[in-house]
Amino acid sequence: MQDADYAALDAWLESDPQHRWVLGRYRELAAQLDQRLGTAADSIAVTPAVAGRQRRRLLAGALAAAAGLALTWAVLHHRPDELSTKIAERHVAVLPDGSQVELNAQTALEVNYQPAERRVWLRRGEALFTVSKDAARPFVVETPEGVVRVTGTVFNVRRTTKEVEVTVLEGTVRLRAASADVGDEAVARGGRAVMAGDAITVRELPAAEVQDTVAWRQGQAIFDDTRLGEAVERFAAYRVRPLIVDATVADLRIGGRYSLSDLDGLLRTVERVLPVRVVHETDGTVRIVAARPSVP
Repeated sequence: MQDADYAALDAWLESDPQHRWVLGRYRELAAQLDQRLGTAADSIAVTPAVAGRQRRRLLAGALAAAAGLALTWAVLHHRPDELSTKIAERHVAVLPDGSQVELNAQTALEVNYQPAERRVWLRRGEALFTVSKDAARPFVVETPEGVVRVTGTVFNVRRTTKEVEVTVLEGTVRLRAASADVGDEAVARGGRAVMAGDAITVRELPAAEVQDTVAWRQGQAIFDDTRLGEAVERFAAYRVRPLIVDATVADLRIGGRYSLSDLDGLLRTVERVLPVRVVHETDGTVRIVAARPSVP
């Protein structure tokens, strides 16, 4: 590409906020095309003049494809992109603006970029967001429990059946509970916020605990005086059959580092260090209940 080509591309990107989304989609399509074509073209020798003409044709084709994508975008009325993972599956996706989202197992979200706002709806699960800075277009993660609003930062969001947990690794986020009438709550690097009902509870974490929060990216779960119910819930997204912790033992505490693919290792430790027993039912369900009292 010549300097004039880069200038034309920059001008086109600046002319409409949606053009960056279009270019991102084109890059995805181009990467898929390259993968399909393989390396067959590498064996064809061409002269510099021919190569230059090929590059110009490719640029023209890229802009034409981008224009087609822009038309498709308009026709679809900004239909959100859907991202999801299955049991025991993790996935990394690059969003249209260059932001990155890493999805833990059994996570589902929708991405809907608008000219004035970048919005993600987290339906279930857990995700780590690395957001490209753009003060003119806030990045919003929405859940039924509340919203997280940033312009550029790194943070982890985990939805459970009762609450949403937000841990900030870099920068600052602003939170607002869905049913609250008060203003936003600011949470800075190293902070963890829990949204439940109309309340937001914030506490500072040691640096090591912040990193432990995202150990799932390496297939690990790290607990330090963690409720048994919460610890077991971390493993639920990695198996088909239910994991059930009886309410009478759910508040017992456990620590240690575990592989998310090794539930049996966790269960052996639980039975060894806590007054509980593990019951394996015929349908594959696992229950953790109080241990039977010893007979004198």
